[in-house]
Parts: sequence; C-alpha cells; structure tokens
Amino acid sequence: MAQPSRTTTAGGAGRAAAASPRGEQRRHPADDLESVRDRLEALIRRVRHGARSHADFHDQETEAHRIARDLVKPFRGPDARPVNPPLWVSPDGRSAGW
Repeated sequence: MAQPSRTTTAGGAGRAAAASPRGEQRRHPADDLESVRDRLEALIRRVRHGARSHADFHDQETEAHRIARDLVKPFRGPDARPVNPPLWVSPDGRSAGW
C-alpha cells in the first residue's frame, strides 16, 4: 500500500518527485556528520600522540578548521560563513572582540 502524501501544498508531491530522480535517495545530514566524526576522531588520535614539529601542529590546526567547516555544511550549505565573526583577534589568538 502506498504511503499517503504528507505535503500541505497543492502539487508538493509532484515537485518532490521531480526534484529527486527515481531510485535515488537524498543524503541525510546525519550521513555527512558521520563522515566528519570519523575525521575528528582521527585528528584527536593525532593530537594525543603530539605534534612532531611546528609544521605538524599547523597541519593539525588546518585539519581542525576543515572539520569545523564541514560540520556546518549540512545545515547551512557549502558556502556557509560564520554568523557572528569577531571584529578583531589578538595576536596570540586567545581573545577577540565582537
């Protein structure tokens, strides 16, 4: 038995069917978060072992930024930007002003 349409607007079921090709399922945001989780766990393991050099520390920080960007992507799209970025950040990175 077919599932009833849950849309409240006329033609909504037709638009939904046209938006996704038959047989293809849309990715769920949780799928994207799981892949980010795996990368975060790998980064945590690397950080626990310690940075071998300044370049290694920089690579770990860069990967952390990539992970943070990919965490918001499922919710805000691929062009996500910070909602409220600081106006200034101190040279040591420990304080900022909004």
